[in-house]
Amino acid sequence: MAGISATQLVYPTELTDADWQKKKGKLGKLTSTGLGAVLKSAEAAWKKVDVNQLNPAMTPSKTREQLAEKVKACKTYYASKVVPISKEMDNIVKAAKDAQAKLNKAVTGKSAAKAAAAVQKAAETFRVSLKSVDLQAAIDKVLADIKRKEDLAAKNLAPMLKQFAASSKVFLSKPSKASWGDNIKQQGRSVSNQIAQLPAYRDEFWKDWVKLKGFDLGTIGIDSDEPADVAKMVKLVKIAQQQVGKIAAFKPK
Repeated sequence: MAGISATQLVYPTELTDADWQKKKGKLGKLTSTGLGAVLKSAEAAWKKVDVNQLNPAMTPSKTREQLAEKVKACKTYYASKVVPISKEMDNIVKAAKDAQAKLNKAVTGKSAAKAAAAVQKAAETFRVSLKSVDLQAAIDKVLADIKRKEDLAAKNLAPMLKQFAASSKVFLSKPSKASWGDNIKQQGRSVSNQIAQLPAYRDEFWKDWVKLKGFDLGTIGIDSDEPADVAKMVKLVKIAQQQVGKIAAFKPK
C-alpha cells in the first residue's frame, strides 16, 4: 500500500444511486440498466468502513510494540473491509459499461450514457485510491512521537532514580501510610513511567517492577497503619530500592 492516507478516502458522490438517478434524467429512466442496484450495493458496503481504523496514528502509541500491533490491526481491517470495496468498484465499472451500451442504443438515452460514463470513471479512480492507501506517513508520525518520549525518558531516568532513592530513605526512617503517599507513590510511578518507555529497561526490569502494582496501596491491599500493613510497605520499598540500584547500574547494549 502506497500513495494516500486513509483519511483522504471520501466516497465519491458520483457513485451514489441518488446522484445517478438525478443525472440519468427522466428520459434515461426509460431504459433499464441495473446500474442503480450495483451503486446501492457498493454504497452500503462503504458505509460499513471506518477510515479511522486504517490510521495507526488515530490514538497514541507509547511504545514501538503498541504501534506494531496497531499497524497489524490496520492491515487486517484493510484486507477485510476495504479490499471488498475494490471488488464493488469492479462491479460498478462493468455495470456502467453495460449501461452505456444500452443507453447509447436508445433514442432517449444519450445524455444518460454520458452520466454512466462519469460513473465508470469515478469508480475506476476510487478503485485506484482504495489500492493506494499508505500507512507509512502515519507510522512515521507515531515513531517520531515515540522517539521524543524515549529521549525524554532517557533524560529523566537518572534524576528520578535518585529522587526515589532519597525519598525511600525518608519513608523508611518513619514508615506510614501518609509517608507512602508523600514519598513513595508518585516517585515510584515516575520511575515506572521511564522504565515503561525505554525498550531496553522495559525488557530487563518491567517483569519485576510491575509486581509493585503502580505503588497504589489500594491495589496492593494496604489500607491502614497497622503493624502488619506497615511491615508490608517497608518490604515493598526495600524491594524497590534494590531494583532502583540495579536499574541505575544497568548499561543498555
